Amino acid sequence: MSGEHDPELGLPGDNYCILESAELMFNVGIVGTGPGFLTLLSIIDNGEYADYMPPMRLCGVSKGAITLPGHLDAARKKGSPVYETVEALLAAHPEINLIVELTGSMTTLKTLRGALPTSVSLVDHAAAVFLCSLHNMLQANRHCQFNLSSQRDMLQAIVDEVRDDILLLDREMRVVDLNRNVAERTGRKKEDLIGKPCHEVEIMDDGGSFCASPDALCPFAATARTLQNAEAMLTRVDAKGRLRYFRIYTYPILGKHGDLTHILVMRRDITARTQRERNLQQTEKLAAIGEMSTYLAHEIRNPLFAIGGFVNSLLKSPNLTETELEKVKIIAEETRRLDRLLKSILGFVRPEDRPLAAADLSQAAAETVELMRIGYCHQGYELTLSQAEGLPKVRGEAEMIKQCLINLIKNSVEAMPHGGRIDVSTGFDGQFASLRVTDNGPGIPASEMERIFSPFYSTKEQGYGLGLAMIKKIVEEAGGRVELASREGQGATVTLFFLPELAEGEQRIEMARR
Repeated sequence: MSGEHDPELGLPGDNYCILESAELMFNVGIVGTGPGFLTLLSIIDNGEYADYMPPMRLCGVSKGAITLPGHLDAARKKGSPVYETVEALLAAHPEINLIVELTGSMTTLKTLRGALPTSVSLVDHAAAVFLCSLHNMLQANRHCQFNLSSQRDMLQAIVDEVRDDILLLDREMRVVDLNRNVAERTGRKKEDLIGKPCHEVEIMDDGGSFCASPDALCPFAATARTLQNAEAMLTRVDAKGRLRYFRIYTYPILGKHGDLTHILVMRRDITARTQRERNLQQTEKLAAIGEMSTYLAHEIRNPLFAIGGFVNSLLKSPNLTETELEKVKIIAEETRRLDRLLKSILGFVRPEDRPLAAADLSQAAAETVELMRIGYCHQGYELTLSQAEGLPKVRGEAEMIKQCLINLIKNSVEAMPHGGRIDVSTGFDGQFASLRVTDNGPGIPASEMERIFSPFYSTKEQGYGLGLAMIKKIVEEAGGRVELASREGQGATVTLFFLPELAEGEQRIEMARR
C-alpha cells in the first residue's frame, strides 16, 4: 500500500507501505466463533506470518449466538479471556483497535458498525475469507518450501558424492557454489570459498595451485561466448613432477530471458584412464610394428646380408684406390648400422618368452650400481644407492632388471654431460617393490613427458628411441609399471614398480624345475 504525501498525517510520499511502520500494531478482539475462527487463532502471534502480516495480539473473544466449546477451549489455550458480550470485551480491553466479526449474523454486524468507536477497525465475516486465503496460501508455501528444501538437500547430497570437482561460477569466474570434494581438498569451509575467484579455489590433490591465473585454454570463455557446452583437456605437473591429465567441462546456466547467469564447471582427473588408453594404443602400435618388422626382416635383411658380403670382399681387394677404399668402408659401416637398427626393432617387437622367475631386486641394484660406478666415478658423476630393508623378491629376470637399470643410469649421464648426481634406491609399499633412479639434471619438459616412453621417439641425434620403450615393455610384461616424474631445471625420476613374488609362486617355480 502506497500513496501521496499527506502533511496532516506526516506520511512520506510514494513507495511507502504501511506495513513498514514500526508503530503499526493491532490489538485484536474476536466476536463469535464461526468459520475461520481457528484459522484466525493460528495467524495471530504466529512468527511464520511476520513477513506478510502486521503485528497482532489477541486481547479476547466474545461469544456469539452459536458457540462451539472446542473453539473457546482453543482460545483459552492461547491465553485469551472469553467474554459473554462485545461490550464486556471492549470494556476489559480499551486498547483493542481491530474487531473481527465471525458470527455470520447481519444483525450483529449492523450493531457493531454503529457501536464501535472510530478508533476501532472492523473486519466482518465476509472479509475474513481473505485472512483464511492468506493462511491457506502460506500453508501451501510452507509445503512447497519443505519439498524444495528436501529436493535441494537431496541434490546437494548427490553432488557432494560426485568425486569430480563441481563449481558454480558467475560471469566474472567467482565461486557461487561448490561441492564437498573441492572444499575438502582446500581444507577450508565452504562458506569461506564463496565469492573467491575460481583460480584461487581450484587446487591439485597435493595442495598446489591448478591455475596461477585464469587459463586461456579453460573452456569457460568458450561457454561464456557461445552459451553452449564446452570441454577441454588440460595437463598439469604435480608437486612430485608427475604429469596429470584433466578433463574440464563447462555448462551454461541461462535465465528466464535466455541470458547467461552462471556457468557450471566440472573438473575430472583422467590420468589413470588416459594412461590405460595410451597403453592400449601402444599395444596396437606394437602389433602393427611387429607385422611390419617381420616383413622387413624378410625383405631387407637378406639383401643386406648380400651387400655386406660383397662389401667385405671389396675390402680385401688389393685393386682399390685409397679413395675407393674409404667409400667401401663407409658402405660397410652403414650396412652394419642398418643391421643393428633391424636387430633393435626385432628385439623390441618380438614377444618375450621368459621363464617364470623370482629376482632379487636388492642384489640386482647393488651389482649394477657397483659396475656403473667403475665406469663413471672418475668422470664427475656421484652415484649413490639406498636399499630398503626386508625387500621381497620380484617377478622378473635379474639380468633384464640390471639392463633396465643400466639404461636408466646411462640416460641420466647423457642428460648431464658435465657430471652430476645420480641416486638409486629400492623400496616396498606393501603392494609393489620399486627401483628408483633420480638425477639432478635439466629435467624433462612437460611436452616431452607424454612421448618419452613411445617407441622411436628420441631426443638424441644417434638414438633409435627404443631404450625407454624397451624398459617399459620389460617391466609391464612382468606385471609392473613405470612412472616418470620431472620438472624443468629440477632433474628427473624414473621409478620401476615390480610385483613381489608370492610364496605359492615360488612353489610353482620349484615344481617346474622338477
